[in-house]
Amino acid sequence: MIYTIGETVIDLIFKNKQPQAAKVGGSALNTSVSLGRLNDKVAFISEIGGDEFGNWCKNFLAENGVDTSKMLQYDDKKTSLAIAFLNEQNDATYQFYKEFTLNMPICPIECNSNDILLFSSSFALNSRVRQCVANILHHASERNVLIVYDPNMRKPLDKKSDAYQYMRENFRFADIVHLSDEDAYALFSTTDVEAVYAELQKYSVNTLIFTQNKQDVVVRTEKETLLYNVPEIKTVSTIGAGDTFNAGVLHILNNQNVTKKSVARLSKKFWDVAIPFAIACAGNVCQSMDNYVDLSFALKQNS
Repeated sequence: MIYTIGETVIDLIFKNKQPQAAKVGGSALNTSVSLGRLNDKVAFISEIGGDEFGNWCKNFLAENGVDTSKMLQYDDKKTSLAIAFLNEQNDATYQFYKEFTLNMPICPIECNSNDILLFSSSFALNSRVRQCVANILHHASERNVLIVYDPNMRKPLDKKSDAYQYMRENFRFADIVHLSDEDAYALFSTTDVEAVYAELQKYSVNTLIFTQNKQDVVVRTEKETLLYNVPEIKTVSTIGAGDTFNAGVLHILNNQNVTKKSVARLSKKFWDVAIPFAIACAGNVCQSMDNYVDLSFALKQNS
């Protein structure tokens, strides 16, 4: 089983001040839907409101093969909204509208050493949900679950803030970290791969996947540094690109039965499959208004 934990939102997408689309969204949710479409067994841990948007989210996930039994639904709250504004390069900036105020209850999960856990984005730094997230991370770590972390950040953190301390703790749980160049600059004030890797090793992270928008993807491990070309494509929207890249990596990890104990021994042969597939997944998303791989792409991979 692949477990993902994160925020659920409705993405309302605008370009040139005009509405373009409304999509079920959220970083880990986007990853979950792509995994479900790729026929991976995936469960999503999140929270939604008891409104029409919340029901839409839950039904959409179920229709795409995602286990929603660990989603919390609050009858007296509204589902969060994310207003996405696309620029000329079809990259997005966001405004968020959220109503949840109480701490998220603990969501126990049954997991073992054959499972994978992904956590990501600002959800992993939110004090309101921290007890729930930390409980899941401790539980998964104790059971030797392979843990993947994508900070998905764009702004520096105040080193005196709770969020900064949560980020440090998150790195200590992670077996694989996926950072974009924007994340790296926000966190470590550098986009130099070796410098970033040196910072991560302070937290005992030995596998870094480093994405650089349209530039090469770098995999840095204790053994080697690997570079993978990103083909040029015409984008419609980049929303969900990094999330779906994560889905591609998780799909190959899952299908090749990689565990916490074996991840450090992964060879170039493994990454030569995983990273090009992840790049293809992200490229597919960028060519539509969807936040997840389209059904025809997934069908080709499943056939």
